[in-house]
Amino acid sequence: MNINLLSTFQSPPSSFILHPSSFLYCLLSAACCVLPETVPVEGEPFAAELAGIDSQWQLTFRSGEQRRALPAAELAHWGSCVEIRQGPVLVLADGGVLVADVFQADKEHLTADSGLFGLVELPLELLAGVVFQLPADRHAQDLLLNRVASATGESDQAVLQNGDEVAGRLEAIRDDVIRLETVVGPVDVEIHRTQALVFNPALTRPPKRQALHAVAGFRDGSRLIGDRLALDEQSLEIDVAGSLRWTTAPKEIVWLQPLGGRVTYLSDLEASGYRHVPFLDLQWPYRTDRNVAGGMLRSGGRLYLKGLGMHSAARLTYLLAEPYRRFQAELGIDDATSGRGSVRFRVFVDGNQKYASEPIRGGTPPVPVSVELAGAKRLDLVVDFVDHADQQDHANWLDARLVGPAVPAVSEGER
Repeated sequence: MNINLLSTFQSPPSSFILHPSSFLYCLLSAACCVLPETVPVEGEPFAAELAGIDSQWQLTFRSGEQRRALPAAELAHWGSCVEIRQGPVLVLADGGVLVADVFQADKEHLTADSGLFGLVELPLELLAGVVFQLPADRHAQDLLLNRVASATGESDQAVLQNGDEVAGRLEAIRDDVIRLETVVGPVDVEIHRTQALVFNPALTRPPKRQALHAVAGFRDGSRLIGDRLALDEQSLEIDVAGSLRWTTAPKEIVWLQPLGGRVTYLSDLEASGYRHVPFLDLQWPYRTDRNVAGGMLRSGGRLYLKGLGMHSAARLTYLLAEPYRRFQAELGIDDATSGRGSVRFRVFVDGNQKYASEPIRGGTPPVPVSVELAGAKRLDLVVDFVDHADQQDHANWLDARLVGPAVPAVSEGER
């Protein structure tokens, strides 16, 4: 039966007036009711709240009155990763970032005030550095965070707003002043003049990871790698950097991406070959967990933490030493191109083309791809240019991953 909705809609009585602010409130309320996307390793995505995490990494999802259990090893990701909106930002040695104000520091420890966790104290060996002033430009912000996280050398270093650098040994941070012992004696640097502080890379100690762990993303843009998470209706606990346990409200978590389960990300494997054939002369290396220009991976207005950045025309090859069931990813042009760029993605398995996308252009949503890998020994990812030669062809293989074999369920008698 066809119903003309327009003909059945009657104008409201003259006594009923919907105020514009009420209409806006209704729209916002409806937006707030949209449940986060949950993407299992296998099966269709579904919308649900993350309602619980137990000590065995068993996840509970809730949609209305319905609940669904899923082992963390069977989850690709849940929710949406939020951008960092303001600093300061603590950059952890394991790659995590925490939005927090620096309260004080000495030669061994730093104390910071986090909106999520309150006052926290961290050994300096677990910190790569602090970004005090985030650049307004998102790409510049990415590069600064990368610079702090990947710094080399054997000294602490203050990076000033004007580009100057002061190297030495950190003595203290107190009263908005950084004191460094340098070759010319003590030097005080005001924090408002400092863009970042890099702690001696030779002394940092990234923690040993558990086999199964996860990246947890929070509302303020913080992203922490947890070896243990415990979530119920009252609180969320996360074990960070191997020795720190922090607690916050359950509503603060907006993203969860398990690592070490059935999914192996290509960015964590070593490629066996790469070839880029430029349209003219400019060579572009591929990048792991970054776009081809070195920034974070962003496509369709979303931030992705895992993936590969390539430029047309290029081929990236992986030899598959383990048995995998499928290759999965989302394909898109990086948002940094401002809608420019156009490529075609192709996937080859053991030399045979198994997938070829339609032309994918900047500004369009990412396209999912899933390719069977049973018995495969080689995987090739190819990016070709389409329009306007290779201009702005910043191609992203988002969450590019290999799905391993299913893990047999363990019965109660076998536990």
